[in-house]
Amino acid sequence: MKQQEIEQWIQAIQNGNEEKRDEVIRYYESYIMNVVGKICRQYKTWNDDEASLGLIAFNRAIDTYQPEHGRTFLNYVYLLIYRELVDYFRKENRYQEIIDQQEHVISSQAYQQQEKKFELADEIVALQDELAPFSIQFHELESASPKHQRTRKKIFYMASCFYKEKELVDQLYQRKWFPMKSFIDKTGFRRKTIEKYRKYLIAVLIIWMHPEWRYLQSFVQKEGGVGDERS
Repeated sequence: MKQQEIEQWIQAIQNGNEEKRDEVIRYYESYIMNVVGKICRQYKTWNDDEASLGLIAFNRAIDTYQPEHGRTFLNYVYLLIYRELVDYFRKENRYQEIIDQQEHVISSQAYQQQEKKFELADEIVALQDELAPFSIQFHELESASPKHQRTRKKIFYMASCFYKEKELVDQLYQRKWFPMKSFIDKTGFRRKTIEKYRKYLIAVLIIWMHPEWRYLQSFVQKEGGVGDERS
């Protein structure tokens, strides 16, 4: 969802449209859980208190967000969830290590690191928007990704072969489906391998189509490699 569209939805909610609130919450459920998990440094579910507090903070962000202050909505959400959870950690007198690490003296380096987190979060949400028409959720990518370096190299080689074919890229982006038959005809890769890693392939290709996503670009460059094996 684009920032302008987010602002329109938030404005509608602040003007009393509660149905829009439910839509926004459903849309950003995975983002809320991702932020909560990162701050807690462990996996959380909606049954955990931390997730409930994250949702409370998200609702507060909807009610109090003001775009004229210059911060994006998702940056503001991250900040409110962070504050809510740190207060919770204090009251519960636990997660002291997390508090000690995150409540350091503010410095230029610390500020830049926080801004990187905000920007990466924005990129992840933008990627999620692009994946949605393919019926792919961001959280699915972990289980859909190749687990071994040799396999990753093969998959990135497959992706690079796909990316060199403008016709295939156009079909993928415009029609929102993976042109399986055309890809196999052009490259000779096995259908079984492509189907197994289809979601991951699509995610990599979409990231390559968005060079402005510098942190996700850096991730795929680090993870990938060029191989020459067909599977």
